[in-house]
Amino acid sequence: MTKKIPVLAVLFSFCLLGFANASSDEWCYSFKKDLRVGSRGDDVAALRTALIKEGVYKTDWKSTTFDSYMDVAVKDFQNKYAPDILIPNDITTPTGIFGKTTRAKINSIYGCKDGVLNSKPIIEIVATDKNAIANKAIEYINKYLAQGVTVSLGKIENSTYSFYKFEAMSNGSPITVYALTDGSKIIFQEVDITKEPANAQINTSAPAAEIKKTDKPLVDLFVMSHCPYSAQIEKGIIPTIEALGDKIDFNLKFCSYAMHGEEELKEQTNQYCIQKEQKDKLLPYLKCFLKEGKGEECLNTVQINKDKLNLCVESTEKEFNTISNFKNQKEYFGNFPSFNIFKADNEKYGVQGSPTLIINGVQVQSNRDSDSLLKTICSAFSIAPETCTKNISSETPSAGFGTGTTSVSTTNGCGN
Repeated sequence: MTKKIPVLAVLFSFCLLGFANASSDEWCYSFKKDLRVGSRGDDVAALRTALIKEGVYKTDWKSTTFDSYMDVAVKDFQNKYAPDILIPNDITTPTGIFGKTTRAKINSIYGCKDGVLNSKPIIEIVATDKNAIANKAIEYINKYLAQGVTVSLGKIENSTYSFYKFEAMSNGSPITVYALTDGSKIIFQEVDITKEPANAQINTSAPAAEIKKTDKPLVDLFVMSHCPYSAQIEKGIIPTIEALGDKIDFNLKFCSYAMHGEEELKEQTNQYCIQKEQKDKLLPYLKCFLKEGKGEECLNTVQINKDKLNLCVESTEKEFNTISNFKNQKEYFGNFPSFNIFKADNEKYGVQGSPTLIINGVQVQSNRDSDSLLKTICSAFSIAPETCTKNISSETPSAGFGTGTTSVSTTNGCGN
């Protein structure tokens, strides 16, 4: 079976055909070790610097170890250079592991030779004629590849290297595409546009999993409070929950282990107690928390009743021993502390990582923009309410804390 790279990830790659974006300075570092979540040391610090230069790591994340933020950035780097990292290994999903192929790619950009940055030839494309081929390629992209967005033709150039270079415009942003001058292929990955692709997927918003229909869908979202991808889907789903209101039963739940230490364990207990004792404050609190991750400030901003909160936190700790187990290194899930409040539901639904969306007892995948999440949840109604016909934001929130958006669709997460 031919595996497919997630197309939007490849489409939005700005290093096609193995091009390298030269750094504006002469910083270099030669990486020699495999790295993954939990790794520490100078290589991790250097990798963070390289990923910042590549524009895939936010400078305010400030990782000191290879944590889930580093994992996010490495996955984005692997998507960015998919033609060099993923496609040659027949991999469809970035791994987040800084292994042999990823290391070779980053060394080709930032590796040292005799103490200075390796030279990196940049192929320069010059200009000529091309309209029919470029329009044909845009038609193909819109039909088969750019699911959820519409791409239009931008500036076109010619090449002395048997390619035409042109821009595919998405939401005002240019994506560079290269087409063979005979009109047969476009390259982000090599695509023969004279043929329909194997397992062609014409644009559709239908969810992949078959969801049982009910009068009032039950929506459970399992997250880790400090997982960047959990923040992403939470920012997307909040407007959907607000739009549907009491037409659905929504519950925020947590994975049975935490990857971000004591801070995450405490934050998740707070959110659990806010939902349990002051549920009307949950969404306002999450909106505040997802901006900068400042939980204590948000408790004040949203006017959470701290007496109620503290009583709930105290009783929850007595029941589940979350912080006690963490400090005494008991009941760990591999290298990570357990968070057992929703352990039974994790086992019932087969939750392995964050985020995991469960609708009417079925684990489903959805794009993380509000409009896609609305359509996914609305597919679970026996008779969909009028709200389901409305259009809400189709912009995908960026991963991690903050209010930005991204043009790249992803199903990445934290954990297994």
